[in-house]
Amino acid sequence: MSFFGLVRREMYGSLNRLIVISALGGISTAAILTAINSGAQAADKGSVSLWSATLFVVALFLFVKTQHYILITATAEIEAIIHKLRLRLMDHVRHSELLPLESIGRGEIVSAITKETSTLTQMSNTLAFAAQGAVLIFFVAMYVAYLSLLAFGLSIIIVGVAGVLFHAKSRQLAMASHEASNLEHRLFDRLMDLLNGFKEVRLNSSRSEALFDDVVEVSRAAANIKIRAQSETFKRMVFLQSALYGLLGAIAFAVPTFGDALGTETVTKTITALVFVVGTCFGLVQAIPIMSAANTAADNIERLEARLLATIPKAQIEVVEPPKRFQKIEMRNVVFRYLDKWSDAVFQVGPIDFTLLSGELVFITGGNGSGKSTLLKLLAGLYKPDSGEISFDGMRVNDSTRQTYRELISAIFPDYHLFEKLYGMPDPDRAEVNRLLTEFRLLDKTRLTDGQFSTLDLSAGQRKRLALIVSLLEKRPILLLDEWAADQDPEFRRKFYYDLLPELKRTGQTVVAITHDDRYLDEMDLPARRLRMEDGRFVAQQTVESS
Repeated sequence: MSFFGLVRREMYGSLNRLIVISALGGISTAAILTAINSGAQAADKGSVSLWSATLFVVALFLFVKTQHYILITATAEIEAIIHKLRLRLMDHVRHSELLPLESIGRGEIVSAITKETSTLTQMSNTLAFAAQGAVLIFFVAMYVAYLSLLAFGLSIIIVGVAGVLFHAKSRQLAMASHEASNLEHRLFDRLMDLLNGFKEVRLNSSRSEALFDDVVEVSRAAANIKIRAQSETFKRMVFLQSALYGLLGAIAFAVPTFGDALGTETVTKTITALVFVVGTCFGLVQAIPIMSAANTAADNIERLEARLLATIPKAQIEVVEPPKRFQKIEMRNVVFRYLDKWSDAVFQVGPIDFTLLSGELVFITGGNGSGKSTLLKLLAGLYKPDSGEISFDGMRVNDSTRQTYRELISAIFPDYHLFEKLYGMPDPDRAEVNRLLTEFRLLDKTRLTDGQFSTLDLSAGQRKRLALIVSLLEKRPILLLDEWAADQDPEFRRKFYYDLLPELKRTGQTVVAITHDDRYLDEMDLPARRLRMEDGRFVAQQTVESS
């Protein structure tokens, strides 16, 4: 999609009025030209044309007013479009499904919401200038036709041929721009590797050098593509400018040789009119790189929006009150396959048969890569099974019921994210928050003020404890924990298994926890189930009763 196509689609408020005012701006500029030519002709005869002077003053006043309106309105409209696009893209992201969103990647999403929309901002003035310039060129062309049909025809031929040649490589340049954009997305991913893995990079010189070599390679490839594309664009710009100068030369030197019908005075007026409009044409030519970048940005945004829309369930999803309780969740013959986009290897979890009853405590153990975390994401409704079904209280989980099912669950995964604010909890119980902060020994580290934590600058273990506090404040009937105790010191690890889990069990909380702490499980005196996974399937099950 082109930038102008995006504007036509998204601008609803004042597009027609903006077009009309742009037309008036172009007419006023053409009127200024007419008044100047007429006044100059009268001056050559030793007189002053009051009509020309009046037309000049009125046209100048109209020009100033239309310029103010066009520039301000165009800027406001473009920013309104960008605001709408940002919100819509972020809304699509929050309604997307996890697996396809992971396949898109952060780089493309962040680039569209930040870099591409910033590129569109640069086009606000260009948009108004282009609209007004098009009107000006049209009226000046009509004026040239009035003065000399021969000059008008020659102008059409020269500009037409130049335009066709100019657009001959537009498709190749657009493809190069998209390729450069994709490489910049990869460069963003490498930047995230550098920032998120900074400690690992500083500890390993070989890793640091290899990562930086990859950064250099991606950046150089993007730069080379941009250099080639920009060089071709600049060559085309010089060609267009040369064609315009050639047009002036043709009018000045070639047209008079065709006969005496075209007098010196008419040649002078024609050249004056063309010089007047050539400045506008040069401005449009110099705006071509900005227009090209805006077209690429608009196309990237449209493609991303289409990909995000494809990840959103088509079924109607109603906003529901989060369920307060459940009786039973069942997974029957559930199979999930995931294709690694880098290695093309297929990973499978299942077939899985699993029943979770309200108030149960379930531990899932197994080696790395056995499918534990993937199973937890299936149980949370974040991944959709390829086959089989999940149901809760007899209701099948599908696109229309999945969000209702998710509202049963709080979860802490290894890549959890802490929000500064308690979003979704407008009125948390202050006493309960302070009690939990005290219990988890965080009251002297952070506090909740106006629904916002004073700091999240905590150690890994402290951050996980704070994440668990937030999950407990949500008061969901199911709590999923993926290696929660892994980052805790021995004291809090014991507290988790011997104090917190028994307390949650007494209050009727349903907990499913992935763990490697077999020693603690063996020593716990608490009714629980232990399930072991290997190669994506359950291979052992043990029920532990309290003594």
